[in-house]
Amino acid sequence: MKQGDGAMRRSMLAVLVLVVVLASGAGAAIAPVWVLHIDGAIDPATAGYIKHGIADAQDAGAQAVLVTMDTPGGSMSSMQDIIKAFFASKVPVIVYVSPNGATAGSAGTFITIAADIAAMAPASNIGSATPISISPSGGVEKMDKTLQRKVTNYAVEYARSIAEKRGRNADWAAKAVREAANLTSTNALKLHVIDLIADSNRDLMRKIDGRKVKLATGETVTLHTARAPLVDNPMSGWETFLHYLSNPLISLLLLMMAMYGIIFELSNPGAILPGVIGGISAILLLYSFSVIPINAAGFAFIALAVLLFIADVYSPTHGVLSVGGVVSLFFGLMMLFRTPAGPMISPWVLAVVAVVTGGFFVFVVGLGVKALKRPYIAGRDAVVGHVGEARSDLDPKGQIFVNGALWTATSESGRIEKGEKVDVTAMEGLKLTVRKHEG
Repeated sequence: MKQGDGAMRRSMLAVLVLVVVLASGAGAAIAPVWVLHIDGAIDPATAGYIKHGIADAQDAGAQAVLVTMDTPGGSMSSMQDIIKAFFASKVPVIVYVSPNGATAGSAGTFITIAADIAAMAPASNIGSATPISISPSGGVEKMDKTLQRKVTNYAVEYARSIAEKRGRNADWAAKAVREAANLTSTNALKLHVIDLIADSNRDLMRKIDGRKVKLATGETVTLHTARAPLVDNPMSGWETFLHYLSNPLISLLLLMMAMYGIIFELSNPGAILPGVIGGISAILLLYSFSVIPINAAGFAFIALAVLLFIADVYSPTHGVLSVGGVVSLFFGLMMLFRTPAGPMISPWVLAVVAVVTGGFFVFVVGLGVKALKRPYIAGRDAVVGHVGEARSDLDPKGQIFVNGALWTATSESGRIEKGEKVDVTAMEGLKLTVRKHEG
């Protein structure tokens, strides 16, 4: 009996231990991976989003930050802000060039090699990191040889220092700057530009599980990402708004709203709302043009187009000046929204905008100007001799409606029923004298 009791006691103890182990395992939750996104041009809004995202990940106790990226490049200063945030991060930063077809161009190349772990989707590419300067005319600004050498050498050494810090191929990083070299994901892996190729975010998490990463603090951490939850953290509404202001289509829309609103207000004083919308659009446009390259010649053509439209409204030329304005506006928009790589917006879209704007000036603004040229009629001349309608019975006093206003009136021709037409014969102060309409 005692032996049976001992066996039962051992069995119960084993079950208890198993329950405790399972309970402790269930309670040890796996720290999440914070997911951020770089999609499109790299601008100040993007840099702010990435810096805040990394700080939020640290505060939330995330074990790593995953940055998915598809970018043609962007501002060098914004790129450097992102890289500084990477180097100062207290959690590992993983950059994943994805999805298939994505690119890490120009500034994106620097950002990729600056990550603790760099990965790419199978059909993606990286490279073309040569720095260029955009002139006010929208083209590549030609620098003298000394300045060009300084800028290129700086970018080369900056790329090399990043690659060396992360233990990557510094020679290729320099080549990407000097020769605008490009690599597919397969070749980037072979040349040790990146660490691995992954099919998806989850596949990437499985492949980096167990890797050790040395942080800026000197601490080495081991990743446990195979089953880690991925917490998506898109841009906030304000960050998205600022980011979209760097989109050429949004800039075009703001430009048109500023032109339409301000000029409509000037031609129709007192409308207020168009002027407010135009003013706000003009201010937002200043931010937009501080991010994207602009063209001084394009602005000159647009200004000429506006002058031609206004001239045709005040001095009709049977549309000749308006046609010239449409052509000038089209050329201006083509030059304003153009980079060395080509047009930022389809020429067909710009052509439609130019024609619609021409119509706006000829018809809408034209009507406003014609209204301003009409003689102003007020007081006695505005009502005496006009036909109105009785809005109450006049016996002999009542109310009439004439020229858009209600008036107190006295009938000089006997009782007038409500709804009958009346002729205004006289005005004394704010009172009218009327009689039945003889029509």
